[in-house]
Order: sequence, then C-alpha cells, then structure tokens
Amino acid sequence: MNSAHTRPKKPSFLTDARAVVVVGWPLILNNLFNIGVNVSDTLMVGRLGATQLAGLSIGSSLWIVTFLAGLGILMALGPTVSQHYGARRMLQIGRDTRQAVWLALGIAAIVAVVLNHVSPLLLWLGIETDVVDLAQGYLRGVSIGVPGCYLYHVMRQLNEGIGRTIPIMVVMGIALIANVAISYCLVFGALGFPALGAVGSGIGNGIAYWLMFAMITIYVSRAPVYGQFALWQRLERPDPVILRRLLALGGPIGGSLLLQAGLFTALALLMGTLGKTYAAAHQITLNYAGLVFMVPLGLAFGTAVLVGQHIGAGNPEHARRIGNTGIVLCAVVALGVGVLTFFSAHFIAHIYTNDTAVAALATSLLGISAVLQAGDGTQSAAAGALRGLKDTRTPMLINGAIYWGIGFSLAWLLGIRMGLGAYGIWIGLASALCVAAVVLTWRFRVVIARHVAAVPAPPDA
Repeated sequence: MNSAHTRPKKPSFLTDARAVVVVGWPLILNNLFNIGVNVSDTLMVGRLGATQLAGLSIGSSLWIVTFLAGLGILMALGPTVSQHYGARRMLQIGRDTRQAVWLALGIAAIVAVVLNHVSPLLLWLGIETDVVDLAQGYLRGVSIGVPGCYLYHVMRQLNEGIGRTIPIMVVMGIALIANVAISYCLVFGALGFPALGAVGSGIGNGIAYWLMFAMITIYVSRAPVYGQFALWQRLERPDPVILRRLLALGGPIGGSLLLQAGLFTALALLMGTLGKTYAAAHQITLNYAGLVFMVPLGLAFGTAVLVGQHIGAGNPEHARRIGNTGIVLCAVVALGVGVLTFFSAHFIAHIYTNDTAVAALATSLLGISAVLQAGDGTQSAAAGALRGLKDTRTPMLINGAIYWGIGFSLAWLLGIRMGLGAYGIWIGLASALCVAAVVLTWRFRVVIARHVAAVPAPPDA
C-alpha cells in the first residue's frame, strides 16, 4: 500500500511510476476480473446465435449507462476519503462512508425502476421485438442485484481512498468464478437449471453483486486496520450537509460517466437499427475494447488515489508529478495494447463467434478500435488525476461537448447520413476519445498549477 506519507528520496519518473503501479496493479486485476464477467457472458451467449447476442448487447449497454450514472455519484467518496487520509482525518472517513450508504440505497432504488421499464423505448427505436424481449429480460435479471452492487462500491471507494486495493482484487476474483459458474448454468441449462440464454446471464450477474457486497463487508468488519475509522458505529440518519457535499462532487462525475456511457449506448442502439449482424459485431468489438481498457483504467484509479492523498497532505508538487506520470504511463500502455489489437483483430473476432458475417465485420471494427484504445487510456488517466484534485464539474462539461458534439455527431454523420454504417460510427467514437485525451490532459496541467502556486512546494519536491 502506498500513501501520501511515503515519499521517494529522489523524485523521478520511475519512482512515481512505481508508486502508481503499486496502488494500481490490484485494480488492474480487479478491472480485468470485472470485465471478465462481461467477456464470459458474451462468449457464452455468442454461441447461441446473433439474436441472443444482439439482446445481450442492447441490454448490457443500457445496464452500463444507468449503472455508471449512479456509480459516478458514489465515486465522490474515493477522492474524499483519499484527501481525509492524507490529512489524517480518520473519523471523518468513517462518517462519510456511512452517509454514502444512504446515497447508494437511494441510487439503487431509482436504477432498479429504470431497468425494469426499457421495453417501450427499445420498441420505439425500431429494434426487433425478439431482441427487445431478451434485452428486457436481461435487465430484469440484473436488477435483483442492484442494491448489492452499489453497496459494494461504497466499500470499494473506501478501500481505494486509503490505498488498500488488494482486498478489492481478491473479492472480484472470487466473484468472477462464481458469476461464470452461475451464468453458465442459467444460460445453457446445466445441472438441471432452465436454459435462459441472455436472460440467464443477467440473473447470474444480479446474484454475483450480492456476493461481492457480502465478501467485502465481512473483510472490512474483521480486519483490524479499519478500526481507526470507527466504521461500525450506529448508522446515523442521512446528514444533509455531508450528502450535499458528496452530491456536489459526485454529481458531475456521474454526469461525465453518463455522457460517455450514454454515447456508447446511443451508438449501440444505432447499430441495433442496422440489423442483428451489426449489433453482434459491435458487441464483440466493444466487449474486447472494454477488456483491454481495464489495464490503463486500473493505473488511472491508482493515479487518482495518489493525487488525492498528496493534495490532502499539502504536497501539490508531488501530486503534479504523480498526475503527469500516470497520464504518460497510461498513454504508453494503451498505445501498446492498440498496436496488438490492430495486428490480432482477425484472431480476436473468431474467438468470440463462429458466425462468418459477424466475425468479418468485427475484424474491421477491431482495427478502428485500436485508435480508440490509445485515446481512451490517456483520457481516463487525466480524468482520474482531476478527480484526485476534486475537479469534476468542468471535466463533465468538457466531456459533454466532446462526446456528443464530436463523437455522436461524427458517428451519425459518417455512419448513417453518409452510409458508412458501422465503420463511420466507430470512427466518430474513436475521434471523440482522442480529443478528450488532449483536452483533459491540458485541464489537469492548468488546475494542478493553481494548487502548486497556492501552496509552497516542499523542499524535496
């Protein structure tokens, strides 16, 4: 575990990169385990044909966008805890975490209602009825685990904020194994269970979310290190002051994630209007891109934790070095992954599906996604560094302008109006993420410069 109170004697890119990796590597594995659930679902459902895979594609896209909107609000707890931890305000960590539980329960109630009422929207968009039925069934299955999912993420944000990322990784690793086993039984009808296809994968995910919450709660309640936060005092009534503070910080994070995930969902729906083959190929490409994105994303989370801790400790110069290092590190990793994707696209597509038409289209889209991966990895690191500074409102506005002003507009213009179809849609998406990488990096440099100017740098910075 790293913290703001452990400083390298000779600051350098390597020492700062090592600090990011120490915090970030368990989050990389956690993220890979997390996306591994989606990958395994796609691989299993993909064997059942284009209709089932299209239903999973639409359903999972809608789940992701609603989930991330709520998660973004809860992500306010992470930088809040990290700055408390850097400033050694231990009891405040416990109080803010308990208040975040109320926030999680409120968000879960809203999201569960939304997930159970999406059919009219999908039918209005002209998506085929059999695909709509599968997507709605998938979402109903997921909805049973929504409260457990958000309560788990409260515990995750606590652990990330104090730099204890290994417990998160272990919980997600166990959950992946359990989720795959449950989903396999429900998708294919193994061990006497009904064969529910895409709907079964949603139910499996919902069950796994409660398992994740149970595991992390048991660990946190028993490990002595958490005693300093007095977490298990009586759960106070909702505190308007703390809740407003968390909402003020987390609302823009949720808005930013909603704008980005909303773009991905809107493009998935556009693909759905082009036919089952396009929706299935899009699901494969998006699923793989999400899988490899988990590596730079884990490093981005590590960057956010350390930036927040050093700001809390009153050391903005070190926060600046960590932020810049994290951005460069994520950019290099994402670029390398993009190159590998470009040269392995045909092989990757055929791992996912036996359908010749779907595999051929997915191969082409994977080539375009290689560019997207470089931009996405870089912008995630810049966004993480900004969260560590508690700068969330302006990045939300930036993301809105870029994702929809550039990303959706280009995707619609090239893919629909100019007839480039799936290729045009993915070109628009890749363009938006590359522009976001440049603008958010610039934003971090501007904001951190203000912090450095306001607080004298320590002698060893």
